[in-house]
Amino acid sequence: MATGKKIYLSKTFWTNVVALLAMVLQSFTGFVIDPETQVSLLAAINVALRLMTKEPVTWGDKTDPHVGAQGTD
Repeated sequence: MATGKKIYLSKTFWTNVVALLAMVLQSFTGFVIDPETQVSLLAAINVALRLMTKEPVTWGDKTDPHVGAQGTD
């Protein structure tokens, strides 16, 4: 049985997707937040989310012996 949660259920993942979209949208809207503020806010949010994290993110099916195997081609 796999432990952890899928990447698409992660608050940290979705926070960073939204941040990326917001950065891209700035060029279209003209509403620009200076880069230092963006980095500071995103870092603070990510630290807060990390402190709330209860389980790891899984990237694949842990029952598949090839997932995460070292030295396989």
